[in-house]
Amino acid sequence: MNFKEYTGRGIKVAIIDSGIDSKHPDVENLAGGVRISFDSRKNPVFSDDYSDFLGHGTACAGIIKKKAPDVELYAVRIFDNDLSTNALLLIEAIRWAADNSMDVVNLSLGVTDPEWAEKLQAVSDYAAEQNTILVAAEDNRGAETFPASFANVFGVTGGKVRKKYGFYYRRNCQIDFVARGDKQRLCWLNPRYIFMGGTSFATPHLTGIIALIREKYPNADYETIKDILIDYATDGEVELVREIPDYQKYFKKQQPAIRKRRYGKKYKWIKKAALYPFTKEMHSLIRYRDLIDFEITGIADTVGKGYVGKDAGEAIGIEPVGLKITHKLEQAIEQADTLILGYVDQLSRITQKDVLKETIETALSNGKNVFSFNFVDKKRYPELYEMASQKKLKIIFPNLTRRHFNQVLDLRNQEVDKPVMGVFGTSSQQGKFTVQLALRRELIKLGLNVGQIGTEHHSELLGFDMAFPIGYSPTVTLPLNLYIPFLSLKMAELSICKNADIIIVGGQSGIIPYDINDDIPAYLPAMAFLFGTQPDAYILTVNSIDPDEYIRDSIHALEALGKGKTILLTMSDKEKNIQASFGTSRVISRQLSESEIADKLNYLEQTFKIPATEVISEQGQQKMVSTIIDYFSDS
Repeated sequence: MNFKEYTGRGIKVAIIDSGIDSKHPDVENLAGGVRISFDSRKNPVFSDDYSDFLGHGTACAGIIKKKAPDVELYAVRIFDNDLSTNALLLIEAIRWAADNSMDVVNLSLGVTDPEWAEKLQAVSDYAAEQNTILVAAEDNRGAETFPASFANVFGVTGGKVRKKYGFYYRRNCQIDFVARGDKQRLCWLNPRYIFMGGTSFATPHLTGIIALIREKYPNADYETIKDILIDYATDGEVELVREIPDYQKYFKKQQPAIRKRRYGKKYKWIKKAALYPFTKEMHSLIRYRDLIDFEITGIADTVGKGYVGKDAGEAIGIEPVGLKITHKLEQAIEQADTLILGYVDQLSRITQKDVLKETIETALSNGKNVFSFNFVDKKRYPELYEMASQKKLKIIFPNLTRRHFNQVLDLRNQEVDKPVMGVFGTSSQQGKFTVQLALRRELIKLGLNVGQIGTEHHSELLGFDMAFPIGYSPTVTLPLNLYIPFLSLKMAELSICKNADIIIVGGQSGIIPYDINDDIPAYLPAMAFLFGTQPDAYILTVNSIDPDEYIRDSIHALEALGKGKTILLTMSDKEKNIQASFGTSRVISRQLSESEIADKLNYLEQTFKIPATEVISEQGQQKMVSTIIDYFSDS
């Protein structure tokens, strides 16, 4: 037979492997496929997510396509994170191929444990009964491999073979056939092509030839095909190749853009910054200024709050920092290159002015970049962006869109194998972000590589890896139904690409409504954040005035909705009360005495049998860190 006359048209070839990249230019146009996995009860689960995230299956597909360009390729994915799988999955995959009338099955894999030989032989026999031809790779080291060594399977090993349709037959050998297994150009993911050898890539060479034979002889069984192969095998001796492929160096290059990302350095262009107005969000930039990569050179605020004229440190109850708060914005930004502009929507309502626009205009006019907490709409403020463009300045605000979601799609099905600590609370304005910052500082001091996702707009300014602003004045424009998959992908990114030792995530507001009259939709993003980040353990921040029942309900909600355990309660050093009058409400805080704090923490520990601490003092922060380390060490 003249192999050149055939293309494999009408022949169904299944590649049981890591999936296939259907977008690769040398593959394309897959006929279909399946991903096979097991649920928690070890029952097989079949899905249509058969994309390749490793490259191995795509490499095999490219080889087959070179020999038989018109075959109907089916991806049967059983590899996920690396080139290893459960033998039971392999058995299910072969059975699926036989049940779905595959003509040829490429198995660039195998099992060397004799314990599985009997079950693999049984499923190989079943495939033969359905006239599904199996082509399987021998182990690269030459160990006995199943199913390659079975009498009704075409076993393939690697050798130095030339010519497009070249292969060798070895009479009286357990592995009969030798195909090209030395270094060769292979389809891959990123880069698009690599050079590698091994029995994995010898096998699809023979698979492609068998597909051509089945095109000419559609009903040919194993014995018929073997006779044809023997007739057309290359004469003479062949030099075998025992090359052990170095997959890992290529797997590390799968997401080059992600791996080159400088975590926590997104705003490295900010060298000197001014803050306005001096709200609680700005307080964290002062209190934790050792975590930021820029210098704060000025602070401005409105007169009515009582901060003007004070040192910023003294204003928030810490040591002086040498920065006096002024009411003159131009004075505050004089030495800065960037204005960090906090929430000004309430100021706009009070003054009946567009404070956002006016403040940005002032900054730009003075040659300053702007980092805004509030969304700055290009359609509403085109003149601001035009001014910034002319002056080569930036107007930046944290924003997550569908584009950001698409950037991490290549991390689907990657597992988070690092401990995840979640910080949640019973309400807003109670110190959850302070807890996250204190944790970050102390864990970094211990030499740990900390991955972190925060829900405050300025999270990345303080070194977090991502801001996911879903609280007050949210700037996440992803639809709610993408929150969970997007956050899952980002968690995988931190685990795999950043290789974080521990990941910290922190939610917004309360995890459940205080009562049925609360705005329930406001809690949905918080729940989606919990589902998407899936912490292994929780810190629950509470108020000193929270009813026991509400704290208990919050703990139960966290542990029922997520997979973690609440291991610590934290509390602010201030008592928070809500004062309502004339249809409006405001939060009134009172500083608690040391004895009041100690009594309340003792009460929380006795009532809920969970360690409790405040996080302002060094002692409280140490207790928080030691509780976490002890928990994960024991786990």
